[in-house]
Amino acid sequence: MNGENSTIQEIKAELRTRMAQVRGGISAEQHRDFSRLACGQAVSWLKQGNMRSMLIYVSFRSELDTKPLIEEAWQTGIEVYVPRCRREDCSMSLHSLKDWDELKTGSYGILEPDQEHSPAVPEECIPEAVFVPGIAFDMAGGRLGYGGGYYDRLYERFSVQGGHGKLPVWAGIGFGTQVVEQVPMEKTDARLQVLITEQDVYEFKEAEDGTDAF
Repeated sequence: MNGENSTIQEIKAELRTRMAQVRGGISAEQHRDFSRLACGQAVSWLKQGNMRSMLIYVSFRSELDTKPLIEEAWQTGIEVYVPRCRREDCSMSLHSLKDWDELKTGSYGILEPDQEHSPAVPEECIPEAVFVPGIAFDMAGGRLGYGGGYYDRLYERFSVQGGHGKLPVWAGIGFGTQVVEQVPMEKTDARLQVLITEQDVYEFKEAEDGTDAF
């Protein structure tokens, strides 16, 4: 993918394929143990920041298992919101989650809130932290998603709605093996402020170009 005709989209596609294999190669034992360690790091980070609400995805396939983080948040009184994908416009609605029974299989085969049990919260509701999934991350706040742009659109929405107030902290959570030297980023790609793995919590003050990471 080093040819002059390669586009950033082609580079992203190649990296997605390669990193999906890397993540898929994590053993079941390591997947369980590393997920719990990363979730423990995330809980400590939330507590240190006195955060009382978060948006978190429900893990799918080889993604880091977020269930320990969700259950710990319930136990400590942190409000949990999970997203529901709207495929017609690649946007997401947010739903309060208080029990696993409130989920059902939705878009892309992912567990999502059942609207009959957990209707969407008002769009003015902005959580204090947003945990975003990713296939690859870097140490400049770069994140490679799955190509749908759902979280980038949510970032834009929050930026408009919360422009007069405090915006949520944009945090990635994943395995240490998902960290690469550099993720190809476009202007519309939202950069992370924080990356959490089983190894540590990394905070990014500025992007590589000198601008704020969030």
